[in-house]
Amino acid sequence: MARDFEAKNIIVGAATFYVGPKSVELTKINVSASNDTAQDPAKMDATASWYHLGYTQNGVTMNIEPTYGEVVVDQLLDVARLFKSSQRVTVATSLTEGTLENLYVAIGSGVTDFKASTAATASAWLGDGGTGAPTSSTTISGTASANDVATELILNGGALGNPPVERSVCFVGPAPAKLSATKNTERIYIGYRAVSMEAVGVAVQRDNATLFPVNFRMLPSETNAAADGNAAYGKIVDRIVG
Repeated sequence: MARDFEAKNIIVGAATFYVGPKSVELTKINVSASNDTAQDPAKMDATASWYHLGYTQNGVTMNIEPTYGEVVVDQLLDVARLFKSSQRVTVATSLTEGTLENLYVAIGSGVTDFKASTAATASAWLGDGGTGAPTSSTTISGTASANDVATELILNGGALGNPPVERSVCFVGPAPAKLSATKNTERIYIGYRAVSMEAVGVAVQRDNATLFPVNFRMLPSETNAAADGNAAYGKIVDRIVG
């Protein structure tokens, strides 16, 4: 069946970026009501376990990068067959809110490396747990006070063989308006296993905001499979809000 040109299938707009607790594969989003949008963090149900990372810059990009091998035969000038030999899926963005919590996610830190002024703050903000109050303090007028330190992120050198921190990622943006003539639409991208493994540059500049560029390498799920039985990286869902 022939298709006409349809401007309502053009997608323009920013996404809202979430991450889940470490070592947990999240597979869905929960919103407070059917007419609530997952693009609004205030509408996300707390039982969904997704945590909003705030403003981003330069959008969110998912790259699916297959690698193909070739079979060359004598009788043909071109290859006789292509076969997929590997695949790489990544999700990249830049976190614009320069919090230690965002840096913690960007560099893939472990839970013992993040501390806050109260144990409740350390354990609640990302669902990873926490180790209580910071260990360092500053000296003011010759007196050391632990109250001078609100949060602390230790840049841990790690050890050989340490497994990377995995967490689910989710970003929610606009979907084609063509899906519904009367209601809003949104597209939900969920990745089950994500590892932040690229270089993270932290710049303090006079005329630019401090950004945390983050590039998550997606891994095939250990528990969620596609319909043909192969392991799935995640899923993309178009949703009609309402």
